[in-house]
Amino acid sequence: MSRPLGWFWLLAIVLLAWNVIGLVALLFDPVIGLGDVSKLAPEQQAIYASRPAIAFYGFVLATFAGTAGAIALLLRKHFALWLFVASAIGFVMQNAWLFKDPSNLTIEVLGFQALVAGSIALAIWLALTAKKRRWSR
Repeated sequence: MSRPLGWFWLLAIVLLAWNVIGLVALLFDPVIGLGDVSKLAPEQQAIYASRPAIAFYGFVLATFAGTAGAIALLLRKHFALWLFVASAIGFVMQNAWLFKDPSNLTIEVLGFQALVAGSIALAIWLALTAKKRRWSR
């Protein structure tokens, strides 16, 4: 097994930080009060109110699997790839319902979700690269 290059460590640390931010958002999601929701734009209030439970469970899966995957990647473990795949599945569970009603698809929602999807794609690519270059065991 060879040693990873510096950019691998940098990206893995950034992925871990990003996923920890997701965990913090997850922890605050259930405790958001009615007063806090009323401060959101009307479109965002409607989205929050109509969100099905499966979306929350997808959020849980995506953030916990992503964080565990980032830690596994830093430990150079092969199974980081499968944790990132589980995170991608959670992301789909979290967001698939948005496409049922096109009015939910605002630029703010789509823009942020594209950023999240991009980070998951980066994580999967980095895990695959680590495996291919024999940086993980």
